Amino acid sequence: MNDQTVFLDLKPVPYLLGQGALAQSKRYFSSYAKIFMLVDENSLQHCLPVFKKNLPDIPIHGLVTIESGEINKNIDTTGSIWARLTAMHADRDALLINLGGGVITDMGGFAAATYKRGIDFINIPTTLLGQVDAAIGGKTGIDFQEYKNQVGLFTDPKLVVIDPVFLNTLEDIHWKSGFSEVIKYALIMDVDLWKIIDQRHYHHLKNDWNTIITKAARDKIAIVKNDRNENGIRKILNFGHTVGHALETFFLKTDHPITHGEAVAAGMICETWLSSQIPELNCQNSQVIYDEIDRNFHRLFFQPDDFDEIMQLMKQDKKARKGLLKFSLLRRLGKAIHDIQVSDDLVLQSLEFYLNTKHT
Repeated sequence: MNDQTVFLDLKPVPYLLGQGALAQSKRYFSSYAKIFMLVDENSLQHCLPVFKKNLPDIPIHGLVTIESGEINKNIDTTGSIWARLTAMHADRDALLINLGGGVITDMGGFAAATYKRGIDFINIPTTLLGQVDAAIGGKTGIDFQEYKNQVGLFTDPKLVVIDPVFLNTLEDIHWKSGFSEVIKYALIMDVDLWKIIDQRHYHHLKNDWNTIITKAARDKIAIVKNDRNENGIRKILNFGHTVGHALETFFLKTDHPITHGEAVAAGMICETWLSSQIPELNCQNSQVIYDEIDRNFHRLFFQPDDFDEIMQLMKQDKKARKGLLKFSLLRRLGKAIHDIQVSDDLVLQSLEFYLNTKHT
């Protein structure tokens, strides 16, 4: 183990984090007679060669290739994964490597967990979003009838490998998308992480990425370790996501879909504003939060006429109960609280605030 790789054996899931993690993962593949890999066109072109360079002795017996993008994270694509595994005679003892971003790890985990009632899988996230969030925590699933992550289950991979070596393959849009989740961890639980990113643009963090990724990943791992099935503290990870998921779904139905990170960035502005409006939360750092998000993300454009549709999408959120919206909000910068019920009127005001306020 080199001094930049962190090994966390948090049963039942071991994690390898940091530079050199991929090369260190070799021993986890040795017990499988057949190994298959799920990729999209991007990870096939850019990330599979990195995998082979670092693990030249690991045999891949078959590739399952899907089209990239949230729009393809559905039951039809999942069916094509099952069909391809069946055609390649993958049996119950096979391993599926999910090599790609959040769509790959979400859907690949779901497909593996349901194929032949479950085969083993390993997540190797190759995007910033995947490395700090999507691949960690055992959540798998697909979108259904345009509702995000509507069908899925909690199931654990046999290993998660988080190596910044893959980030050299990323387009800027994916750096930007993942950075929203980094901001989220800083806001909900990690003041030290906030000190690294505060008043900085993600383009200017080149020398800090290994530290940032390791800190953010460890933040999520710590939360998941204590609340695997999201019955309590894990809900704070949803900060920015109640509004964010609704906006992501809304724009997915337009000619201008947005990334998950862009949606969550907008959601964090709305939900920071909500935090500032609830006296018992005492969130008094809202302007510096807006400034950091606006420094890195453009505001989305939608109309007040769209509010009703966005609200209805929020009502499909997993945290909603009996038609009532519940949020994870900020008590203060670096501290979040979950299960806060917010009125529809106040949520609508947060959308108005988002559209009408000046920003950097």
